[in-house]
Amino acid sequence: MKIPAFWAKEKYVGTDREGRKQGFVASGWSYSSLEEAKREALARAKRVFELMSRGEMRTRRAMSDDYDYGDRPIREEIVREIRSGDEQVALVTRNRYGALVLNTAQVLFADVDFPAPRPSGFVESLAMLFSPKKREAKRESAAREAIGEIDRWAQKNPSRSFRLYRTLEGLRLLFTDKFYEPASEETAWVLQELKADPMYVRLTRKQECFRARLTAKPWRCDCSRPPSSFPWSDAAAEKAYREWERNYHREDAKYRVCELAREFGRAADIPALKSVIDTHDRETHIASNAPLA
Repeated sequence: MKIPAFWAKEKYVGTDREGRKQGFVASGWSYSSLEEAKREALARAKRVFELMSRGEMRTRRAMSDDYDYGDRPIREEIVREIRSGDEQVALVTRNRYGALVLNTAQVLFADVDFPAPRPSGFVESLAMLFSPKKREAKRESAAREAIGEIDRWAQKNPSRSFRLYRTLEGLRLLFTDKFYEPASEETAWVLQELKADPMYVRLTRKQECFRARLTAKPWRCDCSRPPSSFPWSDAAAEKAYREWERNYHREDAKYRVCELAREFGRAADIPALKSVIDTHDRETHIASNAPLA
């Protein structure tokens, strides 16, 4: 998994060809130390300044320090690790909008969105526009259709075992028959067959990692987005973030991310796999009757 433990933000200030002071901030990462991450951040900020000075970058947007979904390591705070005996089997990180995410290099997760509800005609369009019951009925129809497709896929692939969960807007599969390699052709085939989100497929291969969100999206649990992003620029920014984090978790406790719909096949007897399943089910609150978020 390409998830560095150390991240830092540094600013480089230089004088451009017109004699103006220009400052650029960049993030740097390291798998070994914070100091190395700081050096990398400063070096990256300096490279941006040099490219801008030579006219090779025309806008600040081109050098934006925003999180790139696939071309750099995952820039997320590591909250804790999941272990089975002496083996690290997963990491829990906090993503860019504050939700906790389960990351594993061996246990295949796949999220499949429900197809968008499509009215059959003008009259039904109006009914769906003004009737929550009609919209919900259409949503349930789309859910049944998606579950039916998964059921047919499972019948064609009886050697595959997985747990099927329902999320607010789709389905999640957690495969339990064996370990999978994120960058393998087999994994690519499974995700393609299931019509998984293309961005997730790209991330899985590039970062050599499977991911599953464990907590609610903030806007789904009456919570604002976080005031800043990791790594923080200073202690004050981190303090404000931690205050937001405490409020977010109070609100998240009122919701669940998914509910178990069905199990297909027989799960393999692998302790590390069981650790991932237990963590996922506990952290997503599947045992509660709370609303999905």
